[in-house]
Amino acid sequence: MKVNIFTPPKFDKNDLDIEYLNSITKKNWIYSSNGRASIYHILKSIEVDKVLIPVYICHTVLIPLKKLHVTPVFYDIDLEDLNPSLESIKILSQKYDIKVILVASMYGNPANLVEIEKYCKESNIFMIDDAAQSFGAKLDDRYVGTFGDAGFFSFSPGKPTAGHMGSFFWSEKDINIVRSNHFLVHYFRWFDFYINRYKIYTRYSIIYKKSVNLVSRVLLKFVNINNDTICKFEKKILGGVLSDHLNGKFDFRDMFTKQFVNKFKKSKNFRILQNIRGVANNHKFVIIFFDSNQAQFFIKFMRENSIYSSNGYKLLSDNLDELPNAKIIDKCVVELPIENDEEKMNYIFDKVEEFENNN
Repeated sequence: MKVNIFTPPKFDKNDLDIEYLNSITKKNWIYSSNGRASIYHILKSIEVDKVLIPVYICHTVLIPLKKLHVTPVFYDIDLEDLNPSLESIKILSQKYDIKVILVASMYGNPANLVEIEKYCKESNIFMIDDAAQSFGAKLDDRYVGTFGDAGFFSFSPGKPTAGHMGSFFWSEKDINIVRSNHFLVHYFRWFDFYINRYKIYTRYSIIYKKSVNLVSRVLLKFVNINNDTICKFEKKILGGVLSDHLNGKFDFRDMFTKQFVNKFKKSKNFRILQNIRGVANNHKFVIIFFDSNQAQFFIKFMRENSIYSSNGYKLLSDNLDELPNAKIIDKCVVELPIENDEEKMNYIFDKVEEFENNN
């Protein structure tokens, strides 16, 4: 049994129905090539020299800030769900005179968006709702990604909307983009996704797969796709992923998450990250070890058994004096895949149980 490459869920190609997306979210969504391009366009439309962002998040959020010469100021997390700490936001936004904040809902669990949105309105802070990891989740009957003054979600293999690339964003500010078109970048991103993730266990040779991956990465590194338009061939791909995602085809994730929680909720080594508000959209198992060394031992054990396992995000700052909660969970977060394959999932459950019994 091998689960050492996360396989995105199968989807049916479908028309990209932006009008439907707009109608159910009450927003006007705009395409961008990826999540960091969405952040770039949102920030570019406002005058800002610094932005408050979570210290626990993917490092790629720093790329658009660097391009725009915007200084990041990091805020702390809530230990319970690793989402933004409202207390930290209040303290640091006042201390550093913050006018823009990025609020991310991590791992499919809605952040405290209602209270944060309320605070931002009262404090005249421009709030960006980052739903890259949680689009489809809901809070107060609103989709995550639709709170505040701007928001976005994106496609990639490890996201709820598992695709090759792409993003959609909205903003209360006017956004004007002079569009570019780099077909080869988009095509090779899709081809890489298709043979190295979506069809990983098929006939393609290792050399062929690695060659496609290399071309994809080189093109992405050296070609500026910030202003790219969506390619014609991508519309049915992203439309299919989005349609199946919103219409419950990926509900297997919720089923396996509940099974995982029930089986390991009394673990002596870790606690399971769980939703504490709204309706979640979990797309991976996330466990938080009580000891960072034990977390690394667990990852090693799972990989030795051909199971994909990795640490959570590396903290974006080494200065944790004002971020005590982040310091507690540093190097303790571990991610495991959820796939639509009962045999694979039973194998993962068995190996986690074996680790528990032997440690």
